[in-house]
Amino acid sequence: MKESEIITENTDMVQDTGAAKIKKPKNKHRALKGLAIVLVIIAIIALGLGFLFPGLLWTKDLGVSYTKQDYDSFINKLDYVKDSTPTGNLRDTYIYSYGDVAAVDTQFTSAELTAFANYNRPSYFAVKNVQIRINKDRTVDASGSVNVDYVLKEILGGKFSREQIVKEIPALGILPSNVNLYLNVGGSVINNSASISLNSVAVQGITIPDSYTKSDEAISTVTTELNSLLSKSNTNTGSVIDKLLIEDEEIKLAGKFPTSLTRTQK
Repeated sequence: MKESEIITENTDMVQDTGAAKIKKPKNKHRALKGLAIVLVIIAIIALGLGFLFPGLLWTKDLGVSYTKQDYDSFINKLDYVKDSTPTGNLRDTYIYSYGDVAAVDTQFTSAELTAFANYNRPSYFAVKNVQIRINKDRTVDASGSVNVDYVLKEILGGKFSREQIVKEIPALGILPSNVNLYLNVGGSVINNSASISLNSVAVQGITIPDSYTKSDEAISTVTTELNSLLSKSNTNTGSVIDKLLIEDEEIKLAGKFPTSLTRTQK
């Protein structure tokens, strides 16, 4: 092969290699563009599901806004002194000490209740991102992210397991550690005894059939466990609930409640 031919061949190889090098960024650019499009599609689907099925991806928005002033108002109405939020992650590492009880006869708005449920709450608090809305028809809407194990153990007393719930309601799929919960309820508490009606319940945006929520068994179970929870709370805090009623888009509360709370690490 002549020297000129060798030079020409080598030059062509260099040009081919250069062309290949130039093409690679284009392919990489196409890949990144394709990935970006996929991410946008996923985001649109996620947003669509969030709006079509409130509670599936995030807690249902009840339209309740609140400020720190609403929290302060709640505390002042109870004449209650509460310490700063503990920084630990486990409830069992703290001792809860309550002050003497005092008589209370007051009422709370949706904003005040929502603020109290969210402000000054430790990371181990079982319910997060809470909204509470009191309606004209004397029902209450509530939404939030709830720790499943807490509900199963503390509220339902270990009578049901995750597996049983999913088996009965397959649409829920696998229950995560925390679920987005929505409730519409009615009822009252008179002399430490609760009565309740479950008008609507949704978990992860999926409405639970009335056959589960409105059956005599369901109402009896929830009422029994709620009264048990009230009894434990009253024993621990010294509280006495004379009445808790839903009236005039407010919660009316009368009874005796502790004047302070101090949480001390063990």
